[in-house]
Amino acid sequence: MYAWTAERLAVKQTALGESAFLYYFDHGYPVADAAGLHGFHASELPFVFGTADGTPPLWPKVPAEPGEQRLSAAMIEYWATFAANGIPRASGQPRWQPYGSDRAYMAFTDLPTPGTHLLPGMYEFNERVMCRRRADGGIAWNWNVGLLSPPLPAPVPECR
Repeated sequence: MYAWTAERLAVKQTALGESAFLYYFDHGYPVADAAGLHGFHASELPFVFGTADGTPPLWPKVPAEPGEQRLSAAMIEYWATFAANGIPRASGQPRWQPYGSDRAYMAFTDLPTPGTHLLPGMYEFNERVMCRRRADGGIAWNWNVGLLSPPLPAPVPECR
């Protein structure tokens, strides 16, 4: 759901003729991975804000290693230049392309890595699910898709 809502925003911004920059944080480190929390929701925040050494007590500790620091430095620069001028750039790092028709995004794994067509088919799948929920009128759009979600309404012609 988080990826779908983020990509949907990029799709809609692009349709309006505005630039949108999509990212996918899929970076793991030993303590987080051992807890089954590889690239968990909001795990990019200590990297973006340079606060890896000051995370809350129950947060998986980010190791103070050169690779982690390089990733954080790149992310800080991408976010800072985006805040300054609307275009994320980082010295010595790959160019972060706007989402556009090729559905560009930046993956933050061990290094920033540009890509296109994030998680092929997932955006379209979630669009169809949400369309069917809206058409039904009785299920909130923000119910997760998964084991605890309500039954999916029957297909309707406008949701193909």
